[in-house]
Amino acid sequence: MPLAPYHMSVKTIGRSQGRSATAACAYRSGERIEDQRTGQVFDYSRRGGVERPQCAIFAPADAPAWVQDRPALWNAVEAAETRKNSTVAREFEIALPADLDSEARQALVAQFATALVERHGMVVDASIHGPDPDAAHGQGNRNHHAHVLCSTRRIEPDGFGAKVRELDDQRSGEVEHWRTEFAAMCGDALERAGYPEQAARWRAGHMHKAGQIEAARERGDVAFVAENENRVPGWHYGPNVIQIERKGRSTDQGDKVRAREGLNAEVIDLAQARERLAAERVMPAPAEPERRYGLLEAAREMRRADVQQGRDRWLLDVPVAAPVVRPPEIVLREWKAETDRQFQGFQDKASQVDGYARKLLSVHERRQEAHRRQRPQAPAGLFAAVKRTTYEAAAKAWEQTRAAIQKRIERLSGQIDKLAGYMRRAFSWEAEPSAGERLAERKAGLAQPALAAEYERVKQEAGPMVDIANPGESAARRRAGALVGHERAERDGKLAAKLDAGIEALSASPALDGRAMADRMAGKAGVDGKPPQTEQEKRVAEAREKIRASRDKERQEREQGKDRGRGR
Repeated sequence: MPLAPYHMSVKTIGRSQGRSATAACAYRSGERIEDQRTGQVFDYSRRGGVERPQCAIFAPADAPAWVQDRPALWNAVEAAETRKNSTVAREFEIALPADLDSEARQALVAQFATALVERHGMVVDASIHGPDPDAAHGQGNRNHHAHVLCSTRRIEPDGFGAKVRELDDQRSGEVEHWRTEFAAMCGDALERAGYPEQAARWRAGHMHKAGQIEAARERGDVAFVAENENRVPGWHYGPNVIQIERKGRSTDQGDKVRAREGLNAEVIDLAQARERLAAERVMPAPAEPERRYGLLEAAREMRRADVQQGRDRWLLDVPVAAPVVRPPEIVLREWKAETDRQFQGFQDKASQVDGYARKLLSVHERRQEAHRRQRPQAPAGLFAAVKRTTYEAAAKAWEQTRAAIQKRIERLSGQIDKLAGYMRRAFSWEAEPSAGERLAERKAGLAQPALAAEYERVKQEAGPMVDIANPGESAARRRAGALVGHERAERDGKLAAKLDAGIEALSASPALDGRAMADRMAGKAGVDGKPPQTEQEKRVAEAREKIRASRDKERQEREQGKDRGRGR
């Protein structure tokens, strides 16, 4: 399984955000509440997904009776706040273990809400929600969860009193305390329900990924470590993306989230494959039962002789297990998953640096345009000779500043070109991988040296398909050769299709020289004889074209100024 589905977030509901406690409570509890302060009616009585019989209000024993009336409670919460930017409520959003039944989940929420009331003396309104109907399609909340809505003030016998300030201060450690306490509560509930392994994982769920993996190592949870050690952090769809994709439209954010989910799914598949291979590992066949005492003694003497002569076939009468050689398909899949993970990390970093470099480039281009307008004009008239020295000094300073700006623009353009090599994958007509792919392979080798050694072994063994007359070829080598042969055939088919398309385009295009025609046929050039450009290369070319146009304009203005001087 992936990391423990533990979740607890603490949020505030304030008027500065345009929100109210009455609207928040009506939505979470699925009821109809009228806000007496504004006159608005919030009706969510037909909302699905709310387990209404399990929604309950928790308060201290000396609290007034009207706190059990949900509309009266949250209208009183609104009336207790007088500022236009007041924080009116606080919410604990918690995930509930799906392995528990409905009664156990309700008891867990009641335990958590009662602990909040006893520690802080506030009123708590807990609403339990089930999974969304679209959860089966990968959208919406896919787990049982609860919204624990709390008042920001302590409740007293005569009404609301002072604010609960300890939850506002991040340095107080109260939020971290409740994260740890809720993880322990979930673990105890799962232990009582008969899920000891899940209980141990939930108790460590409030930790970060590294902490959960280290805790799993300490308790010997090998499966948890194998499935989560190489996982990449996931991203959230977000409410806006979910609403858009429910209408049948795809989004960039959704594609990125699905790509990371697919990569994590491959990691889990590989971990499960490792477990199956370990379980199916061939153990040494048991020795035949002895038939006569003389044969058994002879076998033991042979083993002792082997040990004395340095042959380690047997050590203390225990057969030595042969080294495990994994199938090439598993090795190739693991290596591809690791390189894809490294490449995705480099691509994200390069994209951030590229965006920053482009912002700087646009700033310098604007500076260059503004500087061009500030160019000093050559003196004219009766006192032109007197002003000549001042003009030459100003013109020299202007040229130096222009050269400095131009140097920065060229340096940024070079950096953008270099980053493009790390952000893209190699094109089909390129014989070598891109710079980012090469770096990803090096980093993957450093991160997984054992896997890199296996990959090199598979590459050396995976040659062309062997002849039938060679019966000594191993099954692993034949499978690797078949895999490489299939990829080679697929690549050759795509190359043949490209060559056919290139020949048809050549017949309809103007004549080119021999080298350009060869490039066209090899797929390295388009109809115009130039290699096809990526979006990144097009943006760089546009920026360079702007710089070239600016230089031409400056040169033309300079020539016109010289011509005017000659005319005088």
